[in-house]
Amino acid sequence: MNSTQIAKLAGVSRSTVSKVLHNYSDIPEETKKRVLKVIQEQGYRPNIMSQALKGITPKIMSVYFFERLRNVSPPESINCHYNMAMLTAISLEAKKLGYTVTYEVIFDSDSEDDIIAAVNEAFASRRICTAVFVGLDDDCNFIDKVAALDRHIILLDKGVDTTSGTRCLFSNDYNSSIRACEHLYSNGFDHIMHISGESYKLSGRERLNGYFSAMQRFKDRYSINCEPHVIPGVFSIEHGYKAGLIFLKDKLYEHYNGITCGCDMIAIGFLKCLHEHSPRLIDELGVIGFDNDKVDLYLTPSVSTMSPNYRNFAHLIFDLEQNYEEFKGGMTLKIDHELIERDSSRPKERRTYHDLRLESR
Repeated sequence: MNSTQIAKLAGVSRSTVSKVLHNYSDIPEETKKRVLKVIQEQGYRPNIMSQALKGITPKIMSVYFFERLRNVSPPESINCHYNMAMLTAISLEAKKLGYTVTYEVIFDSDSEDDIIAAVNEAFASRRICTAVFVGLDDDCNFIDKVAALDRHIILLDKGVDTTSGTRCLFSNDYNSSIRACEHLYSNGFDHIMHISGESYKLSGRERLNGYFSAMQRFKDRYSINCEPHVIPGVFSIEHGYKAGLIFLKDKLYEHYNGITCGCDMIAIGFLKCLHEHSPRLIDELGVIGFDNDKVDLYLTPSVSTMSPNYRNFAHLIFDLEQNYEEFKGGMTLKIDHELIERDSSRPKERRTYHDLRLESR
């Protein structure tokens, strides 16, 4: 089955079928429904390579995730949960809108010239219609070399010059970090420290800055005499575990009863360290992370988190893609996190795993 046969069955021209497939706005709704009905009945799938050879840009979105291998040992343990959660949300939205999604990983060891050449070739050969970049840090400065007003390029959590048409979507990490601190304070954990992720990533830097602002607010509003304290590092379980060892060795538990973590993996590593070396402390501390990793629910205590709205990100990505002319001059948008309270940030008497232990006796 090809587009000519689809056109014949629907009683329209082949160009109309092509316009329906590419969501042109000048096709009457009744005609569009008739063509789509025939496409669905016949199980028709356009040949993507054939479209590209004919000069038609297929509806393919390529999602590029950036990873620093030097921070990861072994390399196979890269932050796959966040990547896959974001990719899944984008893929589900793509399926509804008739797009295909490809997944690429850019490593810090990759030559910038090679990255630029690969992205330029993908656009020039019409293999992709949109490029989405996730997780680029401060050292990634190649976007201006691939951006153009006729290219659909979207960045997540990195700021660049948008005059060339690039669109930027941000998690509101600064405000969310303040909310995480306020949440701990409201539950009685009033002396708070921070275990940070990479400061050369915008998300790590904004979460750290939000922590410092929250500490200043607490000092001004509540006269809390608590000096900010940060254990710097990277977004990983290993860093969380090492931070736990520092927390115990330096007896930081004598000064701090609340811990905000740059991500959930840090919180998980920190709690694992306490389980192994000083489990009695766990009930005395409030801990909260970022990202809403699925494993958070299955730990003891379950991990509280500031959850990014992956579905909202995906919806906005396709909104920007499909309304390109409206946002052609480039733009930026910020998206808030949702606070999800679980046992790790609740006061001891409200933690549900204590109830479960009693029930199991």
